[in-house]
Amino acid sequence: MTVVPDDGDPIPAEQAAIVALVIDQIEPDTDITAEDVHRGLVAESSNPPSLRDVRAVLDILAMPHVGFTPGESSAAVLSRMRDMLAAAESPPPQLDYWNDQPY
Repeated sequence: MTVVPDDGDPIPAEQAAIVALVIDQIEPDTDITAEDVHRGLVAESSNPPSLRDVRAVLDILAMPHVGFTPGESSAAVLSRMRDMLAAAESPPPQLDYWNDQPY
């Protein structure tokens, strides 16, 4: 079970900030590696995420259901991720398979 922060956001603020930083480093039509993204973050930020965190974000962004496209805004991606997490927390109604109706 996912623990939702008190503000109701399924993605804690610190994690959302890391996701946004990584997304904002990714330019369209370029080959990227976690090391390249991390190097850019180290150069631009006084408190960059770890290489491990960058790799984790890139793994999430590569998931087909996330549908990340390089160049799209971090706000759009995070919104889509939040919607997915909210939907996962609310399972669909069970069907009465005999009558094809919700219970």
